[in-house]
Amino acid sequence: IKGAMTVGENTADNGGIAIAYDAFKLTAQGQDTTKIDGFTPDQRFFLSIARIWRVKTRDEFLRTYVNTNPHSPAMWRVNGPLMNFTPFYEAFNVQPGDKNYKPVEERIRIW
Repeated sequence: IKGAMTVGENTADNGGIAIAYDAFKLTAQGQDTTKIDGFTPDQRFFLSIARIWRVKTRDEFLRTYVNTNPHSPAMWRVNGPLMNFTPFYEAFNVQPGDKNYKPVEERIRIW
């Protein structure tokens, strides 16, 4: 991924997750604790973000995409922002040693 080319959209993705989560927490469901299918409201919020970006691409397409598109590939539009968002860690109890764990002092915070 070319950071200089994607930095604007990556910033927007990080900020967008934070704004969407804040809005979600203002809703009745966001303030509830009822589990559905074993998932809390916060967990369902984050799972919905992952589902939005669920795609399958060929390596050839991805090589062209990362060289020509100002957006990061879909996988990183999910993993990048969520690895930097503390409520995600709290929702899924992400701990040091887990694959997507990033220490608090290394997490990027837009606002």
